[in-house]
Amino acid sequence: MTYDLLIVGSGSAGAAAALEATSRGARVAVVEGGVLGGTCVNVGCIPSKALLRAAEAFHKAGHHPFQGIHTRTVKVELPAVIRQKEVLVEGLRRDKYAEVLEAAGISLIQGEARFRDEETLEVNGRVYQAERYVLATGALPTLPPIPGLAESQPWTYLEALAPDTHPESLLVIGGGPIGLEIAQIYARLGTRVTVLEATPYLLPAEDPELSSLLRGYLEEEGLAIQTGTRVQGVERQGEAFVVLTERETYRAQRLLVATGRRPRTQGLNLEAARVRLGPRGEVAVDEHLRSTNPRIFAAGDVAGLPQFVYVAAQSGRVAARNALGVGEREALELKAVPRVTFTDPALATVGLTEEEARQHHGPGIRVSRLPLDQLPKALVQHDPRGLFKLVVDAQGTVLGLSILAPEAGDALQEAVLAVRFGLHYRDLMDTFHPYLTLAEGIRLVAQALDTQVGMLSCCA
Repeated sequence: MTYDLLIVGSGSAGAAAALEATSRGARVAVVEGGVLGGTCVNVGCIPSKALLRAAEAFHKAGHHPFQGIHTRTVKVELPAVIRQKEVLVEGLRRDKYAEVLEAAGISLIQGEARFRDEETLEVNGRVYQAERYVLATGALPTLPPIPGLAESQPWTYLEALAPDTHPESLLVIGGGPIGLEIAQIYARLGTRVTVLEATPYLLPAEDPELSSLLRGYLEEEGLAIQTGTRVQGVERQGEAFVVLTERETYRAQRLLVATGRRPRTQGLNLEAARVRLGPRGEVAVDEHLRSTNPRIFAAGDVAGLPQFVYVAAQSGRVAARNALGVGEREALELKAVPRVTFTDPALATVGLTEEEARQHHGPGIRVSRLPLDQLPKALVQHDPRGLFKLVVDAQGTVLGLSILAPEAGDALQEAVLAVRFGLHYRDLMDTFHPYLTLAEGIRLVAQALDTQVGMLSCCA
């Protein structure tokens, strides 16, 4: 079987590459060795956010700030919650992957792919050939080399999002986005949760000021959080997991490891295809997403790109265009990649943090802060948890924005455009922002560079 483009992996990168190539008249096939749709729809973004919303509904039934409104929590039936999540996932897998690929005339080949040589691919004993290939096999959770950890068979996010039990207690190793989101899900559903993070701050890639605030909010909800804590060993004692650190021993019914993901390249026989791997096991690609084999491109997590579904999808489109030789070779633009940790409150960031800006632009940068108790929407919601933090260079060009607030990700896009196109902070001030929205905080934090926001009228 011969194709113009053969794509290995059916997740966001693979599907986007396939649709892009098909729209340009190419004959395309997608090979999938597992479940159609990849990480996001099956075991990542969709199920985790569905469970976060369920946990939020339960939590807020017993914790809201409005006087005279009497609600209460009753009980959690976790199997029913999980079933509803699975129905959602199955529907999206069908509607947004299976039916979309079929309607576009894209062939779906089920089976594990393996390169025979530089030009041909084998799937279930059958040989396929294409003018070009795109590798889009994603990434898998990985376990750090902690004594006893692998033998104890802990949860990764795969098991945590489809649990076989509702644990009374949960230990989480890793205070990054995945670990914190799942920790808050279980804590709000009644599980005693302890988070262990090796670095001094939760979310080590984020601004420490906002990370510290988020930690306080999570602890107010009852999560126990230990930072600067390295796990030295893990034991399984009956139905309990025992985690040993340098200072203390922790015990829980379940253990979740959320310390990272590795590119999924095993079994592809990339050596035979003359495809070199990078230092983290990723497919090494150039700025055009081409591997060391000029016929083979890579996109998404397997190429070592930022692990976000929207980066994967865009890289799939770019890889497809470059593989087909459409127009000029195109580089993937990664200047303004947003990131959101979907806790409550959420932490959303684009561009440089204050620390990164000082490293790259020196002491001339300017920083402004807007606590949420200065934002009208937060006041009417009686929920002033959070902070806007804006960073600009000496000329006033927007370098980065971080937002800690409920639904922070929904207000970030204006700042994504500001960072990408090099807008001045006064552009943000002089743009209309609807009153009583979270987005209004962007105008106010820009104004805070020139004035005391607390001395303004409520909509000045």
